[in-house]
Amino acid sequence: MHELPDEYLADAMPVAKRIAAAQGLENYNILQNNGRIAHQEVDHVHFHVIPKPSASDEEGLVIGWPAKTADKDELRKLCEEIVAKLKVQAT
Repeated sequence: MHELPDEYLADAMPVAKRIAAAQGLENYNILQNNGRIAHQEVDHVHFHVIPKPSASDEEGLVIGWPAKTADKDELRKLCEEIVAKLKVQAT
């Protein structure tokens, strides 16, 4: 996804939204994977609209990852670094 021009990506979310609406979905996930270890199996950008019809782990996308405690100062520093990079990209 990071290799695509922004104008290509600008069209993707409205299409995903219309697909969800066409199915009458209220609860759903939109998923996009990048790279093999992030579970990308097909070598092109694509989005999944995944219905979540119930709270059950038997239906829809089940999300979970190991949580870690974070040091607030490290998070603040990371946030500042990301904001600085975003400002450079915006110019």
